Amino acid sequence: MVLILNNINVSMMESKGMISADGLISFLVLIILLTSFINIIGDRIDTVNSIDEASESRVLGENIAQEIETTRSNGPGYYTIYKTPRTILHEYYVVHINSSGLFIFVNGKTCYSFLGLVRVTGSEYFRDLEVTMKPDKTYNISNTQDTLTNTWIVVRELE
Repeated sequence: MVLILNNINVSMMESKGMISADGLISFLVLIILLTSFINIIGDRIDTVNSIDEASESRVLGENIAQEIETTRSNGPGYYTIYKTPRTILHEYYVVHINSSGLFIFVNGKTCYSFLGLVRVTGSEYFRDLEVTMKPDKTYNISNTQDTLTNTWIVVRELE
């Protein structure tokens, strides 16, 4: 690399101000190498940001799943209040919860967190079998029984 730079400095200009072919070729090779390194570094930064976003959404999913499991294990009548964060690394997200699990959708990616055998609903009438949680909202997560003594986890948005 030093040899190329020396070649550019020494033979870049001839006595009449003309650029030599060796100097021009060395300069073009240097520009190509630098742009290649910049593209590689940019791709690596994008990958790191994507991994960071996925891990943050995974942590959020596990926190909500833990709140649901804690509410379920403490029995009927137990409830907890949970406030969702404003964003995940400055990106909008949506959380969908149903009896098969918890899904977080952020920036075109999906994160899944397992929920044990639990019935989840969004209303006290046990009609909504899927709950959507939005950013920067507060939710009441409660353990309730229906008339057949089936245990339900009710997730309702608080005003």
